[in-house]
Amino acid sequence: MADLRRAPFTVDRLDPARFDDAEACFARAFFPDPLFGFFMPAKRREYSLLPAVFRAFITDAGPFDRTWGATLPAEHDHHLVGAAIWVPPGGMPRPFRRELLMQLRLGRLLLRGSNLAIGLRLLSAVDRVHPHEPHWYLGLLGTDPTMQGRGVGSALLEPALARADGEGMPCYLETQKEENLSFYARHGFAVRDVVSVTGSPTVWTMQQIGRAHV
Repeated sequence: MADLRRAPFTVDRLDPARFDDAEACFARAFFPDPLFGFFMPAKRREYSLLPAVFRAFITDAGPFDRTWGATLPAEHDHHLVGAAIWVPPGGMPRPFRRELLMQLRLGRLLLRGSNLAIGLRLLSAVDRVHPHEPHWYLGLLGTDPTMQGRGVGSALLEPALARADGEGMPCYLETQKEENLSFYARHGFAVRDVVSVTGSPTVWTMQQIGRAHV
């Protein structure tokens, strides 16, 4: 592990052929997670279903070709140690057909867990506060636990943040981990909404209006 943590990494647009690797990387990065753990309280079930949950998000956002990956060099088999999935302006909120497909993909998974009714109310509440003006949306950001603290997450954010700065576009995200708020704040994000329903975990939405204005 020591050698891995010292290994350099590069950030590039992620080839769709590596989306399976991204699913596994996100599962390692997010586990355990307060929101997904709410749907799947048994830790073994949460861990086993997380790759399929992230597959639903990748399937939805992947066609926009705004997914970046952090990879190690050849001596470490080009191991994927982080990924960021963005949706460009105009892609969110999802139009009806995309939203229906997303709900079907997630619904099949969430039915195998618990707290479904509360969870669906929470997700609906999160959707209601999603901005409708054009913006860059960070769907997922995750770093392999073996590389956390190495600047991987910041490097993965940079391509889209720089693009948004150049376009004068805001950026938007949701997080279900309070400890993530300070990380995103360092990149110019501020809390926009705090969303919960009775009995649910909390989801924070954050918006960045351009680093030049922070």
